[in-house]
Amino acid sequence: MPSPSMLSPQALRVPLTPPFAWTDRLRADRLTAPVSRLSALGRPWPRLGVIVWVLTTLVIAVIAIVQPHRCIAGIYRAAAVAWMNAEPLYAPGLHGYLYFPTGAVAYMPFLVLPEPLASHLWRVALSALLWVAIRRYARLIAPRNAGYAAGAILLLSAPAATIDLLRGQMTLPMLALLLFATVDLASGRDRRGGLLLAAAVFVKPLALVPALLVFATLPEARRGLLLGGVCGVLLSFLHNDPIYVVEQWVAMVGKLGVAAAPDSGTWFDVGAALKTAGWLAPDATLFGPRAAAAIVCLALAWLAVRRLDPRTAVIVVMSLGCCYLLLFNPRVEEGSYVMLAVLAAGASVVEGERPANGRRAALLALLCLALGTHMYGNTLYRPTAFWLKQVMAVGYVGCLVHVIMARRSLTCRATVGQRPHPAHAARSFVIGRLSNSRIVPPLARDNGYL
Repeated sequence: MPSPSMLSPQALRVPLTPPFAWTDRLRADRLTAPVSRLSALGRPWPRLGVIVWVLTTLVIAVIAIVQPHRCIAGIYRAAAVAWMNAEPLYAPGLHGYLYFPTGAVAYMPFLVLPEPLASHLWRVALSALLWVAIRRYARLIAPRNAGYAAGAILLLSAPAATIDLLRGQMTLPMLALLLFATVDLASGRDRRGGLLLAAAVFVKPLALVPALLVFATLPEARRGLLLGGVCGVLLSFLHNDPIYVVEQWVAMVGKLGVAAAPDSGTWFDVGAALKTAGWLAPDATLFGPRAAAAIVCLALAWLAVRRLDPRTAVIVVMSLGCCYLLLFNPRVEEGSYVMLAVLAAGASVVEGERPANGRRAALLALLCLALGTHMYGNTLYRPTAFWLKQVMAVGYVGCLVHVIMARRSLTCRATVGQRPHPAHAARSFVIGRLSNSRIVPPLARDNGYL
């Protein structure tokens, strides 16, 4: 029977050189390194993230029973019924149904269930969809330790996700589709990635911001994005009344134009923070700063595509689009910051895998937790409600700028944790001498050591 010490979790140490005969002469202790910091934490790490996510979903379900008015699934249900009966989707005013006509189809499978059961299952479906998307995103950024990375992302983003889980917001399926699109675009599946990005736009029009940024900077995604846009519009004409469909698309343009104007509601963009602080007039539109920020965002995305590896470039472009959406959309809601929490949590995982980067990983993790201050009591939440999340978004933009300028990677390679092979280091040394350039071992660069 094995001793207790053999059963305790320990950091794995593996040889970096192939098992050829000549390697027997080398000292094994100099050619070994921990495979991963995350794997050294043992199996409870991914399990803890899943448990916290499931418990969060269950607690939200209980709160929804006590406070059914917090959920806005009734808007989606009314839109789905109106679409089936060829009734108007858009009411006058700033509020109501604020999505494309095709978005009404998303809730149709839940029409067969009575309320409130349908809205409860809607929340569960949103939670499960985002869970799957985070799992796929974790495989992209940490292929050797996807389970551990997914657990960490779920754990760090759960506080920020509670608002949209309770409200049943379309932001969650939009975020899931953006993550799916990011994975496919970063993996070279450009057409499918573009189609998924177009689907995110049809689920919630706010996804148009990252979609336009991808369209402008990633030419390989344009065909799929255009194809998805055309297919989305054509699918809406499967309705038995094409004239009604045209009328709803025209009404949608007018509705979104009216709803884009800021009102006296509680919003969480930069403009809202400045107005609450008294630094801007209540009716200020900030058109100039928004246009300037869009140009800067486009320039940063252009630099990212040209300076970074393809996977990191896609992640940075998508992250810049989401950050611009959070900071400069005049009607951004507090729950939308779950997008930032998921992306920053992924960056924290990657930074935690690199030597001597524990401080940066901890700061990113704290950023994620700061996006959930509404969960920590009014003593902390009330004084920081109108400005903290915006500051965290600005801070993450600064992190992205550093990634671009320093040419850092936001993914862990399959060989994360390994030291450069001596043969590769020697070859790089010779090449570096001959070219009179900086000596950078390939594996060291891939693993994020530099």
